[in-house]
Order: sequence, then structure tokens, then C-alpha cells
Amino acid sequence: MAEPAQDQLLVLAGDADDLVARMAGRLPPDLPVTTCREAAAARGLASGATLALANPALLAGCLDALPRLRWAQSTWAGVRPLVDHPRRDYTLTGVRGIFGQAMAEWTLGWLLALERGILQRSRATRWDGVPDGSVAGKRLGILGTGAIGQAVARASAALRIESRGLNRSGHAADGFAETFAFAEAERFAAGCDYLLALLPDTPASAGLVGGSLLGALPRGAIFLNGGRGSTVDTGAVVAALGTGQLRAAVLDVFPEEPLADDDPLWTVDNLFITSHTAAPTDPGAIVELFLANLARYRAGDPLADVVDFSRGY
Repeated sequence: MAEPAQDQLLVLAGDADDLVARMAGRLPPDLPVTTCREAAAARGLASGATLALANPALLAGCLDALPRLRWAQSTWAGVRPLVDHPRRDYTLTGVRGIFGQAMAEWTLGWLLALERGILQRSRATRWDGVPDGSVAGKRLGILGTGAIGQAVARASAALRIESRGLNRSGHAADGFAETFAFAEAERFAAGCDYLLALLPDTPASAGLVGGSLLGALPRGAIFLNGGRGSTVDTGAVVAALGTGQLRAAVLDVFPEEPLADDDPLWTVDNLFITSHTAAPTDPGAIVELFLANLARYRAGDPLADVVDFSRGY
């Protein structure tokens, strides 16, 4: 890698000023920093950048104007804009380990609310002492067994929920009683009371959750998508709700966002929309990840969370 004095850092994000402010006094004094909030500005101001802390979509819009770029740290969990870009002669690092807690809270919060009838009871106008359901002893299928999926599985275990995982190869993962490969998706789904999609946006995962997979679930299952909108056929979810195959669905993400105010999805019975808030990005956590990787970079050590362009994550 280059000598530290030769490096230049580009911080490219809508909240670039805030990110730089959070790093005040913590960046090497010999590292020049250029701050941009738009790709067009970066094209004109940061042509000498060798390092980037960047929003993937913005960085993809100016990669061709950064000939010296050697390493880019993403500020997002999803890096599809950079994976789809033809340029791959630099190291891209992602963000791991900072979304698990929030995703576990979102997932378990909704499962508890739905099983215990909390939403219905909060709107009730008469006394109803009929006992509600419980999450204890239920089986949660998680599509995606990386750091976020493992965090959800560990948290679920405290409520006696058994987690089953689905990933590309079926390899074992921490916190999962069983794991299955993509090719076994329907067999995997048949043993799940709840299904949570956390897959990254890759060609292999596109549209994976459709009518066949939802139809393989036990009747009356609950589906949640906290991953990427591209992985789910939303029409199939609506159809499954209509037939009772799903008793409820919670969708946080969609192929096109934001969802229009007049989109018919807002009025579908038993469909709950959470507007991409399941696991919001914490700028402070992003800064800590970047600074830790920057220290590795300057020491000549391997970087953490390197993205495999061929896999997309």
C-alpha cells in the first residue's frame, strides 16, 4: 500500500460534514480530507483521493474520476451500486456488527406484538379476556445467516424461539439449530412458523421470496422483510395475505423507495409497513469502523469486512 503521506481521503455522503466532525482530532494530521455531499462535486474536487468513506450510490457516480482510489469504506450495509460497477481495482469494505441489535429489536418487537395481539387490544373498545398466543417454541426461519442474522438468532433464543437459517451453501452459522442451502429453500420454509428475510441485494437473491417459497410455509405463518426489497415479490406477499397463507407480513424495504403515499400497499389488511427504519445507520458506529480500518490500512494490516465483488457482499 502507499506511504501514508501520499494518501488523500474523500468523505462522500449526504451527512459528510457530520462524519468529518465526528472524526475531529482522530484523523492522522498528514491525511488531507475532501468533503463532498454529491458525486458531481467529488468529480471536480477529489481526483487525487486514494481513500474514501462513502455512500455507495454516490461513489459509484464518480468512480471513473478517482483514478488513484485504493480503498473505499462503505457507509451503508448494501453495496450493490459498487458491486454492479465495472471498476473493481480497489478494495471495498462493508459494515458489519452494527445493525444486529436494532434488527433483533425490530423482529422480536413485531413478532411479540402480532402473537400477543397487542395491536388489536390497543384498539379494542370492549373487554376481551381470551388468552393470546406466544412466541415460545416457535421456529424462526432467517434468510441470511451473516452477522445480522446471527444477532437475531441469539436474541430469539432468549424467548425460546428456535432459529433455522438459509444461505448460499447451507454452511453452519452461530445461533442456528439448522441451516439450509438456497436449493433447499422450500424444505427450509416448511419448518418455519415465522420467516425473516435479511438477504443482501445480489443477483442470487433477487426475487427469492415469491409464491413458491411463501406457499411452502405452514398456513398462517408470519413474514418479515428487513433486508432488501429486491429479494421479495411483494405481489406474492399480498396474494398470500389474501388467501390466509400468511396471517401477517411486515415489510420494511421495497424495490422502489420511498413508497408513494397513494400506493395500494398501505391499505392491505394485515400488512404492516415500517418505512426502512428496522435498522437505521448509526453515523457514530460507521466512524468507529472506518477509523479502526484506517489504522489497519496505515499499519499495512489486512482490512476488516472486505467485500467479495463476485458475491456482492
